[in-house]
Amino acid sequence: MTIVRTTWDTSTNRDLLKGTLHNLFDNTVREAQLYSSQMYNMLTTSDDYERDMRIAGLYTASEISQGQNIPIQAPTYGSTKEYTQRQWGSGFRMTYRMDLANKYRLWARWTKDLAKIMKETKDIELAVPFNNLTSTSLTCGTGFDTLAIASASHTGLNAAITTDNYSNYLNADLSVSAIESARYYFKTLKDDMGLLMGAKPDTLVIEPTFWFRAKQLLGSDYKPFEFSNTINVLPEMGLKIYEYPRLTSTTCWMVQAKADSNYDFNCLTLKEPDLVEKDAPDNTRDKIANSLQLFTYGWGDPRLLYVGHV
Repeated sequence: MTIVRTTWDTSTNRDLLKGTLHNLFDNTVREAQLYSSQMYNMLTTSDDYERDMRIAGLYTASEISQGQNIPIQAPTYGSTKEYTQRQWGSGFRMTYRMDLANKYRLWARWTKDLAKIMKETKDIELAVPFNNLTSTSLTCGTGFDTLAIASASHTGLNAAITTDNYSNYLNADLSVSAIESARYYFKTLKDDMGLLMGAKPDTLVIEPTFWFRAKQLLGSDYKPFEFSNTINVLPEMGLKIYEYPRLTSTTCWMVQAKADSNYDFNCLTLKEPDLVEKDAPDNTRDKIANSLQLFTYGWGDPRLLYVGHV
């Protein structure tokens, strides 16, 4: 077990045990950097697992002649998606002597840091699916149709219906035509029975490399990147720009319909991070601080996320 002892300070004069430092520089003393609330429906639960079920209602009516029986339909059953809780924990141990002798309140400093790092652990974990948009082997599983988030063949419950939420058009560089494709995708989106449902895109999610280009695309009066008097109509879409620094690909961008009730990326939290401080379970008089949290995440239907590029 790693234990913080007085020998943890390996400086020549063991400075932490003397109050002579001009400054104790530690850039991990900061606010937690959290971004996931834009990407997920942040939900709470009191159960160890939750289950969602996919169903679809009726299809269109049929024209019938006089005296003909009215056709009877049945709703369609799809599949289920299970969210089982996972848990994360961390902590540290400090000897009695180190706590007694150090002059920089390191116990208080690192218990505060533990609370921060637990929050960031969750935020980092929740970024995993968006850094693996074409993977079907994530720990969180897949959605109702067992395909990756970005797929050209998401299936509806009407067997004839497939949906392509992955552009990858000419490598899908963020451009006027790419965002036009995203708008068309949402405007013509079909439900699970193949009937038009549409959706209103509201957010352009970008890796920070794209910030300048995104501002030009959505903020120019005239069509950007060309010499013309063509009016730029992209601002009329009402997209807000969301920089997602946890994206690892500098080519990644997505468009969300986050405000739509059918947006189905979910984080379910059973327990927010706690903080337990206690004496070590022996006769050393050491102190231990630890923290535990339980949450799970995933998606059922990813089609209200349009993936331009990974």
